[in-house]
Amino acid sequence: MCRPDLRGEIRLEPALPPPPLRSMRPLAALLLLIAAPLLGCTSSDPAPAEGTAQRTAQRTAQGPRAPDGSAAQPAATPREAQDAFFENLRGLCGQTFGGRTILAPTTDETFQPARLYMVVEECGENEIRVPFIVGEDASRTWVFQRGDEGLTFFHEHLQADGTEYENSGFGGNASDDGTATFQSFPDFWATADTPPAEHRIWRMRIDAENDLFVYYLDRGGEPAYRLVFHMGEASPPLVR
Repeated sequence: MCRPDLRGEIRLEPALPPPPLRSMRPLAALLLLIAAPLLGCTSSDPAPAEGTAQRTAQRTAQGPRAPDGSAAQPAATPREAQDAFFENLRGLCGQTFGGRTILAPTTDETFQPARLYMVVEECGENEIRVPFIVGEDASRTWVFQRGDEGLTFFHEHLQADGTEYENSGFGGNASDDGTATFQSFPDFWATADTPPAEHRIWRMRIDAENDLFVYYLDRGGEPAYRLVFHMGEASPPLVR
């Protein structure tokens, strides 16, 4: 049953017990039918859930929620993601992973059918050196460095006497869209005069779920190289 209080608000109250006299029931029903439309409510209106407004205010104060109902974690900044990737790579220090070529230009036979290895060998506070070995050729090293400007990746390619090959040093600075397991490095040698077809982007993925480390190189916006290394069961012994 509902009635207005002294402030003009509508309040729901529990229905009164039926009167003991049977003769009064038709009259009470008639009064309810007349009064309900005038008061703007019906006897079937549901009572508001207790505490609903309070719970809504609490959810608003807590901010966005993850799909599982837990508090959503704030997105990492580009620098935080780069640091997390660096630490994940450093966590592999001392391990050797065998790999193979998934994609390469048909004119480049450098990596096929050679057995590939990556050795997470030197792991400093701000530099990780990963020798990349192609067959018996150990002249290449991937270098990851982090500094005030963020994360950088480049290739070091040395001749037997320690001098650099002409193509040594190519690489890039990490972009702002990376994560703790995936980073992109647009070519830092590219300029406004570099033809679009020659623009290069290196990408690295640490796929712990599938026990894979993947090296990508895109050139001119198209896939050029894909090298996949297996991080699961130990690779065959590497003789260096």
